[in-house]
Order: sequence, then C-alpha cells, then structure tokens
Amino acid sequence: MNPGSVPFGERANGAALEIDILGYRYPDVAEPDGLDLLEIAARLFAPPVETEFKLAVRVRELEGLQSYLVRISGGNGPREVVKLADGLFELTFAPTRRGPVLMGVMLRDVERAHVRVEYLVTLEPHHIGRAAAKLHESLG
Repeated sequence: MNPGSVPFGERANGAALEIDILGYRYPDVAEPDGLDLLEIAARLFAPPVETEFKLAVRVRELEGLQSYLVRISGGNGPREVVKLADGLFELTFAPTRRGPVLMGVMLRDVERAHVRVEYLVTLEPHHIGRAAAKLHESLG
C-alpha cells in the first residue's frame, strides 16, 4: 500500500471528490488478505461546500472500486453502487453510452455530528481512467 490521492472529476470544473489514502489504520497488525483497514480522507468539493471526512475502509473495498472503474473506463458498463466504510460512504455510478458517467457521492458522519452530504460529479472517461490508475498505484 502506497499513500496517495485519487481524484474524481476536476475541482476547477465544479463538483469533484478526492480520496486521500493516508496509510494503514493498524500498521502493526497482520490481517487476512484484503481485510486491512486503511485511513482515508474523502475531500468533497461541491460549491459552495468544501469539507473533509476521515474514514476507515478495507483494502478489499478499494480493490472492488478499482475493478469497477476499469470495467466502465470506456464510458459504459453496468450501473453500480459502491459502499465503503460500512455504508458511511457511497458512490453511485450511472454510465451512459453517449456521454460522461454521472457519479453520486454520499457521505455520512454520525459519531461527532449528524452530517449527511450528497452531490453529483460528472466524470469523463479520462477521469475514470485516471482514478483507476491512481487506485492501482496506491494499492500496488
């Protein structure tokens, strides 16, 4: 695992999401393959809102997201909801044959405050390919 940032969309063009993979939550504990917990920071950019959620996700969850992104990198593929962090972080993908992929982002935090943020990001095929490549690098 290599720390790194995974961008979804471009902040300059409106709504975007960045997932920063920070490292293992428990670096000294050996877990079965794919079950290690990673600390991530999900940075939301949905003008006028900019915020960050810190979450723990399993390596297997990010591997599943990376696999799905590879499948839809050409612009089509099945619709899918990817749930991370025990359902606190959801990415809903709606691929189309003729245009960009619409990605719905939903994040919740119920421990410190009851917060729920939902917004949409428009992803072009090159955004999806870039995110898949960055996830591959980080999960290496």
